[in-house]
Amino acid sequence: MIQYVVRGDKIYSLGEVDYLGVPAHRILLGQVETLPDNYDGWFPFMRMCYSLGDLGITSGIFEALKAKYPKIKIAWPSNRYIESLLGRQLLSSWSYNGNTSWDSNVLAIMKNNPYIDKIFEVGEFSSIFTDHDRSYTGLIHDGVMVRSCDEPLAEQILRRFGFTDEDFRVIDCKPKVYFSDEESTSIDGKLKKLIGDSEFGCLLLASRFKKDKWKGQEHLIELVKPYYGMPLFYFSEQNLQGSKWEEYFPNLINFSSTNFTIREQIYVKQRAAFNVGYQAGITDAASGYRAKAFTLCPFPTIRENCIRGGTYVFADGTIKVIEDWK
Repeated sequence: MIQYVVRGDKIYSLGEVDYLGVPAHRILLGQVETLPDNYDGWFPFMRMCYSLGDLGITSGIFEALKAKYPKIKIAWPSNRYIESLLGRQLLSSWSYNGNTSWDSNVLAIMKNNPYIDKIFEVGEFSSIFTDHDRSYTGLIHDGVMVRSCDEPLAEQILRRFGFTDEDFRVIDCKPKVYFSDEESTSIDGKLKKLIGDSEFGCLLLASRFKKDKWKGQEHLIELVKPYYGMPLFYFSEQNLQGSKWEEYFPNLINFSSTNFTIREQIYVKQRAAFNVGYQAGITDAASGYRAKAFTLCPFPTIRENCIRGGTYVFADGTIKVIEDWK
């Protein structure tokens, strides 16, 4: 993979690396600078990838930065800036099935974020921080590529800018998607019409990955046994009629038959008692709240798009929990 930096509103390559960022021990030794204590300057930041999940898994860093550096001023790029830097062709790779686009993903995740102080344009900052600015505590080779050791990407980015283990114990950086009072009232009203005041869960059995990636679904069904009988909102590429899902969750509600937008579905997933299914961006984006997450992982390891508190299941039935900080 290639380490990139953004300088003067252009992308520059720093060359090929095994993994993006710097080892955490170099920061501890003072070999790599981080943000100074009580930093009160600007922090312009952008992602280099724009799927719903790419944006979702790092959506908690802004609130976390404000918690550690109360005087910091955070800037996020305008869509014009993102397009000028990355180009339409690359950005089009984050449009799936004609249902989403990179800019609709930005809107779904970043709308109403109270921790963004400014939307910036070309020419406003000489240097932009990105998700390539990260720091890892350890690396492994998972049989496919070099990866961090089940360390959430949000933590790696924050570690690069001065966060320590002690910070992570008291500052939450799980995904955060923010809704206005009007949005919350509207979505709560729709939910009440569908299921009353019942507790509910959400199921996702759809993915842009090939179907052979998704062996092991039966293990998910066992993990959600405590929730059998709850109403279950779902989106599935499979017909669930006559399936175990229908047997244990007879009150199935297809998201496709509702008028919930993608952003509204994130809110529903935040409110759920549990989320279960394939590893996917929309579920990752909602995993920083009360819902328990049971996720079927398509890779040999969880990699950096993991969320603390989540239960990850592999095709052979192996289960791994990314524990919360203690």
